[in-house]
Amino acid sequence: MNQQRETEQAGGERQSQQAPQGLSAQAERLIAHMEGTTALPRQNGELVFNAPWESRAFGMAAALYEQGRYQRWDEFRERLIAEIAAWERHHREREESWNYYARWLAALERLLVEKGMLSKEEIELRTAEFASGARGEGHVRHAH
Repeated sequence: MNQQRETEQAGGERQSQQAPQGLSAQAERLIAHMEGTTALPRQNGELVFNAPWESRAFGMAAALYEQGRYQRWDEFRERLIAEIAAWERHHREREESWNYYARWLAALERLLVEKGMLSKEEIELRTAEFASGARGEGHVRHAH
């Protein structure tokens, strides 16, 4: 699967960039066949990421599956369906902006907590660290 990320340059012009490769054939098939509300955003058949965090969230869900952290892709997909449905129930009428990967990330966080890989508190702490700039690109955490 050829993944693509788009970034906006000065002047509003969109630039396409290739996202990292490396998914197994099985993972590519499972992801490619996500349809309906779970279908990934695409442009000309290529995956589209509007911000770096979107491609990272995508990659984390795929990598955790490939590492066997959850046995069935549907474990993630079912949570994604639930997150999309919850957003539609609570936000659609308010005309709030939609972001597919925000729902993807919420589904991933839910899966991580439910599988005991991370606690809600750990996710909130890391989110706060990134938001504050305390944890950024290339950050390495050293034990003291």
